[in-house]
Amino acid sequence: MKSAALKFLFLLICFSVVPALGQSSTPDPKKIEADKLYNDGNGLFRSGNYLGAMEKYQAALALAKDFRYYYQLGLSFKNTRQIDKALEAFEESIKLKNDFYQGHNAVGGTLLTNRVYDRAIEAFKQALKYNPQMSQAVLGIGEAYAGQAQQLVNDGKVNEAGTLVDEALQQHPNNAKLYLIGAVVYNKLDQPDKAIVAAQEAIKQKKRGAKGAEYFEIGIAYKKLKDNEKARAAFAEAKKDPSYSRNAQYELDGLKGK
Repeated sequence: MKSAALKFLFLLICFSVVPALGQSSTPDPKKIEADKLYNDGNGLFRSGNYLGAMEKYQAALALAKDFRYYYQLGLSFKNTRQIDKALEAFEESIKLKNDFYQGHNAVGGTLLTNRVYDRAIEAFKQALKYNPQMSQAVLGIGEAYAGQAQQLVNDGKVNEAGTLVDEALQQHPNNAKLYLIGAVVYNKLDQPDKAIVAAQEAIKQKKRGAKGAEYFEIGIAYKKLKDNEKARAAFAEAKKDPSYSRNAQYELDGLKGK
């Protein structure tokens, strides 16, 4: 998985600042002061002063423990590229409030950035458990499954990758990235018919960007099926993508006269 894609996914966990806290009917003086520090931190966070916000959240946590304090502290660490500290803060937030789906999603996004795919998948599952409609978690879990499948392919564990992709697509059928890695895996498993279906679905679902990878896998699948005319057509489409131009031309050269 390309680092740019991971960075894009991680940006999705940066939600709006959790709303300012009010005072309870029987206020605890320390909690009142902590809430004030938290609200001050939110103002600094919104202005882009993440270091200043971090100091306020840490001061608030020294007075009282609140899942919102930890969550915003995690976002501050994230924005200052302190990824390990961000993960720790997000994990503390869900310890205090286990049904805090934004916290689970933030854990998943952080683990996805670090390529810890299995744990990222579990975190996104928890986010979706408490909010099944959370689009960031839906996208994130698809990316995590795709990353884990690619990792298995790289390690030569193609059969395991196939099982993982089958499971993932059953649960999350609206993810172009998953269908693309599915096409790759199915081709490696010599299942070209499934590869074609998966690649075509990836093309259908892909909102923007080049589609050379998808057409290349279609070309490989038709080549396996010995349908050279359709293979050539697919490789010709793949060649339009600069990232796949050279590989597609190589395949086209190999099909000359066939």
